[in-house]
Amino acid sequence: MTTSNLKEISYSSGIFNTDNKLSVLRSSFTLVKKFDCLTEDNLDLLVDKLERLKNENFNRINIPDFEYYVEGNILSYNTTFIKGWSIGTLIPKFAKIVYEDVIQKDSDWTFDDYGSANFIVECNTDRIFAVDFQSYNYVPDRDYRESRWKKSQNLNLCVIDNMMRGEWTNPALHPLK
Repeated sequence: MTTSNLKEISYSSGIFNTDNKLSVLRSSFTLVKKFDCLTEDNLDLLVDKLERLKNENFNRINIPDFEYYVEGNILSYNTTFIKGWSIGTLIPKFAKIVYEDVIQKDSDWTFDDYGSANFIVECNTDRIFAVDFQSYNYVPDRDYRESRWKKSQNLNLCVIDNMMRGEWTNPALHPLK
């Protein structure tokens, strides 16, 4: 697997060279996700979705670089790992951007899962990345988006409140309906 088209970053390696200076290395961090689409129709739908996403513009919301490959009914994609914090829908200044550029997006195609883990604020840049490609969907109903946003915000607050009390509420066990 080559990652030449994916984002490379430089970071302090913790390795000292012969002059006792800290070395800086370039590396890329990637995630690989594979889908067994089972049918050609499912595969075509997923390819269409990823092609749309490659050409999409979410204004201040970034999409990590990604490449996908098809072999039979198996679709694999490699995406740049975004090192950051899952706070894109929690902190008001970031949540406002997600709300304006995703929920209120003037397009029928947008993201529809507004959980905090799906919007990462990158370390050192504060850029917001949408990282859940599966939640990029045809969502023409603006009222539905608004309702999902409100429910998601309430769930996020419940999870954070419980965490602050040393308790855990698994958001995956509380689906938004």
